Amino acid sequence: MKHYLLKPCNESNIVEALKDVVKEKQNEEEAESYMKLMEEEVTKNTVSEKEEILKQFFLYQQVTDDLKEKMKSLIEEVYPSERFYFCTIYIDSLLTYDHITDVIESIQIQLNESKAIITFIENKIIMMMSTSIPEEEVNLLITCLLQPHEHEYSIVSTPPFAKENIDKIPKLDEMIQQLFYQPTYTVINHQSWLSFHEHLSADLEIDLEKIMFYLKKQQQQQAMQYLQNFINKLKRHRISPKVTRVYFIQIYLLLMTRHSQYTTENRVQAIGGELEDLQHLTEYVEFFENLFNRMIEQVEHPKKYSQVVKQMLQSIDEQIENSELSLQWLATNCLYMNADYLGKTFKKEIGQRFSSYVTNARINKAVEIIEEEQDIKVFELAERLGFGNNPQYFSQLFKRMKGFTPSEIIRSNERD
Repeated sequence: MKHYLLKPCNESNIVEALKDVVKEKQNEEEAESYMKLMEEEVTKNTVSEKEEILKQFFLYQQVTDDLKEKMKSLIEEVYPSERFYFCTIYIDSLLTYDHITDVIESIQIQLNESKAIITFIENKIIMMMSTSIPEEEVNLLITCLLQPHEHEYSIVSTPPFAKENIDKIPKLDEMIQQLFYQPTYTVINHQSWLSFHEHLSADLEIDLEKIMFYLKKQQQQQAMQYLQNFINKLKRHRISPKVTRVYFIQIYLLLMTRHSQYTTENRVQAIGGELEDLQHLTEYVEFFENLFNRMIEQVEHPKKYSQVVKQMLQSIDEQIENSELSLQWLATNCLYMNADYLGKTFKKEIGQRFSSYVTNARINKAVEIIEEEQDIKVFELAERLGFGNNPQYFSQLFKRMKGFTPSEIIRSNERD
């Protein structure tokens, strides 16, 4: 006891002593509260650091030695004597940052388990958990949290790992690839993982001329059935989703080349903004079904252009090999009209800028020339299509738009 009340003492002495005791008590409580707060912050920072290590481990295609050591230390700390596994939740729609963190927080609260580390990359939630947390329990929890919000999602769980086999942990895209041949909502445990093949066999070929024949005859159902039969073969042969995506992009681009007189689609946008990001085979089926609809519509009702745009399209076709071809050159040498007016009119009716259209037309023309003249050299193609003495730029542009280089097509034709 810090304060001694000596007899005799008066009332004011007692009040002062009590005030001192209360003040000391408050200071102790504040100090204790502060220490507790600091402990929580340290714990929070430690948890956050673990989540960041987990995120980086799956974010980068190539894991550095430093990151691998951090991951090993994390495993040593959290799972020193037990096995762990990963569960990835792929949500079909992109959520806001606040929404996805709310979902993660809810999972953490429900699990109430220090053996779970959770982070996210875009619309993919990654959970690292002890095998003491059963997959069934996690799947049920995720269903309870996401279904009421009507999110379409899929769950992929890995086999269990020990700290000694960290090199066997699959990459994030390997986990997501397991969804490719599945319905848009599915749950995949490690026993049902598929192994994929990287090469297309000889019987996995598609006759694009047959598809074009059906579309010109307005027989969309037959075109889709033919494509679906091909897709079923891909599924049966378990062709790698990466290979299948490239093949679908090639099919799309070649169809657009053969349909070029009707279509004004922005192919770069279709590939970069849609085709490369589809995660399920069923989404590609839907993409081509919509594409076939548009193609039939364009054949039935070809778009009517103004006379000036028709002249521009004709001039592009005639001058496609002219390295000086530009909007200004066309306005000055062919149409004798204001270049700004021509550019705005062309963009309004065609749906893309003049320069983009010319680039598309040149690359499509390159594909036609390769198919007709199989022994042509890349530098000759570049010169003939207005790229002058810059075959490297031509090849880069070609690959960005077609998904493969002109040399690869030429070599492919030689093998055939």
